[in-house]
Amino acid sequence: MVKVWRRSVRENTKRRERLEKKREKRDSAPSNLNDGRQILSSSDSTNFRIKNDFNGNMDKSYGIVIDAGSTGSRLFLAVNDRQERPVVKKHGNDAASAYIKPLLDFAAEFIPEQKLGATPVFIFATAGMRLLSLEKQQSVMENLRKELPRMTKLQILDQHIQVISGRWEGIYSWVAINYMLGRFNLSNSVDQSDDEESRENLKSFGKKRISTSSVWERVQRPNSAGMIDMGGASAQIAYELPFADSEGGTLPKSGENVQLINLGCRDDDPRFRYRLFVTTFLGFGVNEGAKTYEKFLWKRLSGEWPMNSTEDAKMKVPTVVDGCLPLNLLKLTYVEENYSQFVRKGNGDWDTCVSDIATLLFESNSKCPLAKSCFFDGIQAPSQFVDDVLSLGGKYEHDKFERKAKEFCGQSWAVIKKKVKTQFYPKADSERLETQCFKSAWIHAVLHNGFHVDEVQHHFQSAFRINGQEVQWALGAIIYQMRYLPLLTENKGRRSMRPNRIYQQLLGGADVWALFYFLCILTLMALLLRIETTAMANPFTIESSETEWSMVQNPFCLWEENKQT
Repeated sequence: MVKVWRRSVRENTKRRERLEKKREKRDSAPSNLNDGRQILSSSDSTNFRIKNDFNGNMDKSYGIVIDAGSTGSRLFLAVNDRQERPVVKKHGNDAASAYIKPLLDFAAEFIPEQKLGATPVFIFATAGMRLLSLEKQQSVMENLRKELPRMTKLQILDQHIQVISGRWEGIYSWVAINYMLGRFNLSNSVDQSDDEESRENLKSFGKKRISTSSVWERVQRPNSAGMIDMGGASAQIAYELPFADSEGGTLPKSGENVQLINLGCRDDDPRFRYRLFVTTFLGFGVNEGAKTYEKFLWKRLSGEWPMNSTEDAKMKVPTVVDGCLPLNLLKLTYVEENYSQFVRKGNGDWDTCVSDIATLLFESNSKCPLAKSCFFDGIQAPSQFVDDVLSLGGKYEHDKFERKAKEFCGQSWAVIKKKVKTQFYPKADSERLETQCFKSAWIHAVLHNGFHVDEVQHHFQSAFRINGQEVQWALGAIIYQMRYLPLLTENKGRRSMRPNRIYQQLLGGADVWALFYFLCILTLMALLLRIETTAMANPFTIESSETEWSMVQNPFCLWEENKQT
């Protein structure tokens, strides 16, 4: 099981009280450790309370996850407890990415002294680091490998510090969201009389097409969900492909944005073998997209596109009308290439903003003549990519999203500032309010013009949180990296491996002891890239319908046992 607590610099008293009421309600409800379909959510806690939870319990294993990507920084403190159910919450600090040692020191306070040396640290740098030159990347990595072992008692190994590709960032996101949706929960009803048939089916599993279930007739594998992850510096898409071509269809070959992964405890276990289409679009995250858009405006202003520009009498710099800013907002913008600057004057025209962004995406797609046969940036889309692969069980309401976006952007900046004073947008700071129009338009354009998701006929759902838990690729990284470790047993002589009974058990449950350690993932952001506060709610919120998500206690580690008779 996993517990993660969150420490927020901007902790809101009302929010804490609301979560506390939810916790009390949860604690009063019955729980079932065997059905794997309930999630316990712990409320935000103070340091004092957290320390009390950790003191003296040597049955727990500990790990740290610091996701300090290009759009923000948050710290996860993960705890394995074999006597409790999976619980995940984040333990975050908005601006801590530049201070690795203080973060590790803080996390170490909640880990018993005897466990520090057995808690490995995995440092995974992502899109922000990939934007730097190779020389700068290596310099940062070498510095961490050399200095961190001197700064902490936590386990630091050179091979655990690396820059991961966008492909693996996408894979981890795919694993995380499917885990949270319970899509790795296998149903099984294999009995002892079917041993030989089960073994034969097991051998052939993975050689035939997988859609909704495996060819192992007694084990049903649910449809997995595809995902699109919009980050600050990059965007990723990942979804499952069948293992064989469908009639009239073609599959990309291995290596062409295709990755084979196995999430089982054993690499030869076909039940959790997946074939994924996964690719990343570096530079197409919302923050990097904003930089590209600013260059687009500057080109317009400098005469590459016909446009009437004016001279702002007060600023003494060129001014351009910008539909991606709220009405009458003035924003001074710098052009790094030639050290110039200009003023963007908002007119709140959200439709024009979307149209301009779509123009940028079409330019990036010029090398693909058939628009809907490619994603943006010219990446060929497999023929199996249909709206169903994006189904997460809910509904994204395009018209509602568009209406809310237009309402917000059409307000004057003066009105928005007045609303801020009345706490109308309690979780959004000035930077977020200034960029909200652009970000909503960028996501809209990427979704519909880049990935060709239909505005009406789709099964797409935006998923910032599932059952109260924020969707984070770091969770997928933990799950993937720990997949081998829970196979030791308390008494090897009592157990034999047979395929007649399948169990999905909690890692480290009563029948096995799991001497495994959750990983510490430090997702390093590139130097000189500005950190934005994450976990800020949008100024306008689209409420999705309440959905009962199910979660598997231990989705990947299936093993066979035969009780001693």
